[in-house]
Amino acid sequence: MLLQQLINGITQGSIFALLAICFSLVWGLLKMVNFALGEIYMFGGFMGWLIVTYVTKNIFIAMLAGIAIGWFLGWVIEKSAFKALRGAPHIASLICTLGFSVLLKELANVIFGAETKSMPEFFTGTAFTIGPANITWLQIIMIVTAAIILVGLQLFIYKTKIGLGIRAVSLDYQAAGLMGINVDRVISIAFSLSGALAGLIGVLGATYYNAVNPHIGFAPGMKGFVAAVFGGITSIPGAILGGYLLGIIENLSVQFVASGYRDFIAYSILILFLLFRPNGILGKRSKL
Repeated sequence: MLLQQLINGITQGSIFALLAICFSLVWGLLKMVNFALGEIYMFGGFMGWLIVTYVTKNIFIAMLAGIAIGWFLGWVIEKSAFKALRGAPHIASLICTLGFSVLLKELANVIFGAETKSMPEFFTGTAFTIGPANITWLQIIMIVTAAIILVGLQLFIYKTKIGLGIRAVSLDYQAAGLMGINVDRVISIAFSLSGALAGLIGVLGATYYNAVNPHIGFAPGMKGFVAAVFGGITSIPGAILGGYLLGIIENLSVQFVASGYRDFIAYSILILFLLFRPNGILGKRSKL
């Protein structure tokens, strides 16, 4: 069971790591936390459910739909709220994103209903076994997808012109604007990208847990934030590390403590790091 929980932790950690990156992207640019990412995750899950239920059983098309709705919602939130809050006190942006979180949740209640809907199962067969542990095809697909996204995002941030702009804006968006960088465009792309990632993760999460409802975004969204703080919200590698460590710690706690304590352990990590190491494990960096 120890090996099985470790594999489950890596799979779940892929979700947390990607969500942590979403928080890290927004924080790195404007030092703001977008708590609506959990609800973007939820809308991505619903979009994936709609595609596989009424259009096609191809989960990869559902993932593209999740990316599309996430990109759109990230763009809308940035244009309608965050753009006006640049330079405002952080409490203003916090309240604004919490308001968007509630708005999106209630909108999902109106559109889809409050009841939990079953997500069709995909790739449930066992790919191979390692001793007593079974690894399913879905777990392999989730881990590989997360790895591809993580590597691709690192290349995008550090090897492209837009990525250079994101790193420049993360240091000082006012100075970056004076140097000729289109700050509005860079911030809009970063917000939309974080939303697209959250939407994609929503499809993967709904498939992994076989359920979708208007409330599924809260726990993953908060765990993604915990992972970002744990690893270092100012550092994308730190966010990745925090996500995987959190997933592994949670699942090992099921083995050694009890399943009912997994949330307690996760939020205890958040409190401890905020109190004693607010920069996180790799949070000494001042840039993305």
